[in-house]
Amino acid sequence: MNFKKILPVATLGLALISLSACTSNKDTNHTAKKKELTTLQSKSEPKQDPQVRLKFNDIKTATAENNFKGGTSLEQIKELYGEPTSHTTKPAGDVTLDVYTWEVDGVTISAQLFENSTIARAISNFAFERKQTVTKKIYDKKLPNDLTFTEVTEILGQPDVMSEAVSSDGERLQALWSSNLKGEDNTRQIELIFKNGKLSEKSQKGLE
Repeated sequence: MNFKKILPVATLGLALISLSACTSNKDTNHTAKKKELTTLQSKSEPKQDPQVRLKFNDIKTATAENNFKGGTSLEQIKELYGEPTSHTTKPAGDVTLDVYTWEVDGVTISAQLFENSTIARAISNFAFERKQTVTKKIYDKKLPNDLTFTEVTEILGQPDVMSEAVSSDGERLQALWSSNLKGEDNTRQIELIFKNGKLSEKSQKGLE
C-alpha cells in the first residue's frame, strides 16, 4: 500500500500554525495575519481552558512500522472533545483518509484517520496563560539539534499549538511557542520542527 503521499497531504495544516494564536490588539492582529506571524492571546478575551490544549496530548499517531495501526481512534477522540464539528474525506496516495475537525471554545482540533487510526493531528488558535520566562539565551544555548520533543518541553513547557503527521517516510512534528517568551514584540515566537523524534530545525522571532 502506497503511503508516500500521506505526509504532504496530512501536513497541509502545518503552515496555518503561524496564524494560530490571538493578539492583544485588533489592529495588530489584522497586520499580523497579513504578515503570517503568530501573535499572543488577548488579555481582554475570555481565558482559555488549558485542558482543551492538554487533552490534545492524548491523541496519538500511528507508526509506519505498525502498518499505520494503533493510532487514536475516532471514538477515543470523541471522549476528549465530543462529536466532531465536521467530517470530510481526502485521497492520500492510493488510500482515503477521514478528516475530522472539532471547534472547542475557539480552538480548532483536527485529526486525519486511516481505517480509524490517527495518522495526523493538529491544534490551533490556542495560547497558554503563563509568565514570560523563555529568553533568547535559553533558545540559543539550550535547544541543540537532536533533542526529543519531551526534552524540549522540559525546557520550554508545552507548545501553544502543534501539528504532527506520519507517513512511510517517517514522522514530522511542528510546534510553536508564543505565550511564555521574553520580549516586547507581540509577534514573538519559537518554531521547532522534529523529524523522526529529534529536533531538526528551529527559528525564532522577537526574543530578548
